[in-house]
Amino acid sequence: MLNDYNLNTYLKLLQRLYNYLPSIQNFLDLIEKNQNFKYIDDLKNIYVEAFNDETLINHIEFSVSKIYKPLYLSDPGPHNKSNSYNHIKLKLKSKSILELDKLYEHKLSRTLRFYKHLFSKIDNFFITLKSNQIDKYNHILLEVKDELEIFLKSTENRELISQRKKLDTSLLNKIPFGGLFHITHIDNVPSILKYGILSHNKAHQSGIVKIDISNQTVNQRRDRIEPDLDGNIHDFTPLYFNHKNPMMFALCKQKEKKDLVLIRVNPHILLSTKVYFSDGNASVKSTRFYNDLSDFNKLNWDLLNAGSWNDYEFGIKEGRRLRCSEVLVKNKIPKQFINDIFVYDQNSLDKILNSFPNHLGIVSGIDNNLYF
Repeated sequence: MLNDYNLNTYLKLLQRLYNYLPSIQNFLDLIEKNQNFKYIDDLKNIYVEAFNDETLINHIEFSVSKIYKPLYLSDPGPHNKSNSYNHIKLKLKSKSILELDKLYEHKLSRTLRFYKHLFSKIDNFFITLKSNQIDKYNHILLEVKDELEIFLKSTENRELISQRKKLDTSLLNKIPFGGLFHITHIDNVPSILKYGILSHNKAHQSGIVKIDISNQTVNQRRDRIEPDLDGNIHDFTPLYFNHKNPMMFALCKQKEKKDLVLIRVNPHILLSTKVYFSDGNASVKSTRFYNDLSDFNKLNWDLLNAGSWNDYEFGIKEGRRLRCSEVLVKNKIPKQFINDIFVYDQNSLDKILNSFPNHLGIVSGIDNNLYF
């Protein structure tokens, strides 16, 4: 199910059905105009085309067959429009999509019910199409449209990012875990998916922080103007090159791991404007800040990629500082730069899925190995 969730299979199915709604609308307009219900074959052709798709076939069962009317069962003869109805079978069949349908409050199954009900209604010559059926159609159409607009907008943003200049491979290879990490409480995820990852000052001024997991003593040391950043450290959103650092170690000991979320950010954000990086923990005054990628080699990459900071040759204290090297992004990290959300267990994942990060192209998953 998680694979179909992250691949947006459910939304792709909705989009396929959405794409054929205008054809059905045109068909309905003709019915309403001519008051003639005898064109079921025209509707059948639309359905056959709509559901003749490889993705739909794997998840939706569709067939149309002829069944005799009760009066003709004794001597039916060949099937024709007089003695037979068209029987449509249309339902979700894959386990993953059935589970996702619950998560999405049955939008897909309700859309299929509309398709099925409409087909059955048109096939009955003696029932007139009521206005409330048109209203129902329009209501479902708007719901599907709203779902798709969220997805399509985020896809467009990510395509723009993919077209930008990318970090040189030699720089990318230095970064462990394939990205930059932000650590937060699980209750903060919905606002992050709405506004992006905000800086400390911006988030608190906006009043959107549900739970602050940061060390308040360390935060006081970060609340200062740093000349090399041309501003207060708290005006920048922090990311770690290696999240398996002293801060994460302390959080795993002091907090419930199920409440800790690791958000992996696209490392190409380093090429954006007003983005800096440090050679250690920004709260320590001896830490240096840079915004020129030619200074990347001034970070201690051996320690950042090592299994531990405790064996650092110049002492544990310095090892702790260096291991917390950061990327600092002015004001906020736009949500389209978020690649992944990792959680500790299934219960945490279930909570994340209800926020629908997949709509934004964000992959969700469980990875215990990212925690201490």
